[in-house]
Formats: sequence, structure tokens, C-alpha cells
Amino acid sequence: MNDLSVIVITHNRLEKLKRCLDSIKKALPSADLIVVDNGSTDGTREYLRSLPGIENIRLESNAGVAKARNAGVGKAQGKYIMFLDDDAWIAELDMKAILDFFAQHPDTGMIAPRILYPDGRIQESVRAFPTLKAIFWRGSGLYKLSPNASFYKRYVSFNGASIHPVDWAIGACQMIKRAVFDDVGLLDEHYHFGYEDTDMCRRMKRSGYKVIYWPDAVVYHEYARKSAKIFSAHFFSHSYSVIRFFFGHGI
Repeated sequence: MNDLSVIVITHNRLEKLKRCLDSIKKALPSADLIVVDNGSTDGTREYLRSLPGIENIRLESNAGVAKARNAGVGKAQGKYIMFLDDDAWIAELDMKAILDFFAQHPDTGMIAPRILYPDGRIQESVRAFPTLKAIFWRGSGLYKLSPNASFYKRYVSFNGASIHPVDWAIGACQMIKRAVFDDVGLLDEHYHFGYEDTDMCRRMKRSGYKVIYWPDAVVYHEYARKSAKIFSAHFFSHSYSVIRFFFGHGI
């Protein structure tokens, strides 16, 4: 499947990376595989050197998601690119059907699979574009007390059983047409932690591309909200990304 390049970025999560790469080899044995190592010190570097047939890019420090993925895109040869988190793994994927859909619907820029937690629960992986109220409701934890508030349900209720367009999809797994990057640019590297995926989908939509939810493809993901810990580095980085997104897009 030389039309497809799969890009995985990693940082000090060797065992999860092994599981991720194994799932790619099983589901997509002919895809070009690129791993971008964000300065790992846990044996990842040595492990990747031992694997044949993988393009290995090593960054000397943790440069963040956007910069690392852009480095992968720069090396990718495929007409289509899949981003997959190192703590995710592919369960079901008919890539031929997805590539056929891309070919038949030229305004499709991204396809996002159904994403599940390891215990089988559905992750809220495709959503409406955020509002400040929805972000506050989620970030403060109030959504746990009132998850059915109408404005919040509109924000997170894009999942379903049918193929349909959505506003944006989380970056745990995304399949993107290479031409999109030529039209709208690469990921914005000012987003170090979070919102680079939301920003990309916003720019795509403004350029006339659609983001499509594809529930027949299934990916498991060990989603962890690192930004939920108040006053952590991730919290401040995520908060900056929120501010940049809302001011940058005039929301």
C-alpha cells in the first residue's frame, strides 16, 4: 500500500510503541512507516535501529506533537498520510475502502476512525468546534456532574454508527490526503501540546475540505488528559494552545 505513509511520534513509551507498531504491521503491511522519536531515553532509539524497513527520525528533545509530525510529513512519500499516536493501536481497518472513498469524494481532506478506550468504551474523538463555555465545562470537570447539558452534548455528540462529516477529530488517529498540506499548510508548530489537531481541521474546513467520521474502522487509544493536572507543564502548555486557537481564529 505504497499510497499510504504512516507517521508515529513517540517519547519514552517504548512498550506502547511496540504494540502500536505491531498493529500497523498486521493491518497495513505494505504501508511506508515513519517513526519520529522526540528525544527518548528509554531504549526507544536502540529498538528503532534494530527494525528493518522503518524510516526513523530522531529529534534531540521533545519538540511537541506538531513539529514532530511535520518532520514525518517531510519524509513521507505517500499520497495519503496516517497519523497514529504511540499509545494507540489498530483493531479493524479496511484501508482500500477508505482510499476508494477519498478518490470518489475529492472534497474529503481527512477521515477519522471510531476510537475506543482499552475497555471498549467509545471515546469522544470527533466533536463540534469548541466554544469557550464547552471548554470551561470540560476543563473544570463540571461535565461529570452534568454531561447532558445541551451545549455540551452538541460539543461531543458527533460519534455515531454511520459515515458522516464532523467538525474535527482528535489526533490519536487521522488519515489525511497529502494535497491538504499543500493547500492549507502543515500543522502549526506554535501548538506544543494540544489543539494542533483542532486548528488543522478548522483550516481545512475553511479551505473547503471535509473531515469524515468512519466508524467501521476501529482504533484503541489509551487517552490520558495530562492537562487536567492543575499547574503542571502540560496544563500551562494546553492553556496557551486554547488561547491561541480562539484568538487565532477570531472566535
